[in-house]
Amino acid sequence: MVQRAKRRKPGHGAVAVIVEGGKFLVIRRSEKVRAPNLLCFAGGTIERGETPEQAIVRELQEELNLQSRAIGHVWQSRTSWGTLLEWVVVHRKPDSQPVANPDEVGEWFWLTGSELLSKPDLLPSVPAFYRAWAEGIFTLPDAAGRPDPAWRELDV
Repeated sequence: MVQRAKRRKPGHGAVAVIVEGGKFLVIRRSEKVRAPNLLCFAGGTIERGETPEQAIVRELQEELNLQSRAIGHVWQSRTSWGTLLEWVVVHRKPDSQPVANPDEVGEWFWLTGSELLSKPDLLPSVPAFYRAWAEGIFTLPDAAGRPDPAWRELDV
């Protein structure tokens, strides 16, 4: 019997917060990646020598063939398995439309925070993000609208 080598969990990742008209760009992870088929924001591992902003622009190109520009770091969190996440607000270039790389992304959507939080198949970092936003830990661009105060009660 051949044993597969265990993939190391990434220690440091970047997450793209892309919001237009009150809707966030959300992906469903492909069946081929860690935490398959779950909904989350696009992102990935920060490679050695990269800043979170550089990593997220690269990851968006790889996952969604999206041309983008990192605007700024808004939050930092840690997953239950120990990965440090850097949350970066990103603007997509107006003429760039998402195209899913099937090796990494099953599908993509534009969803409001409430629409996304109503889904049962979320990565745990998603409710934590919305709770932190509602608690005023960080702010988002005007295009995001305002967080729902009820999100302060999200179980994270």
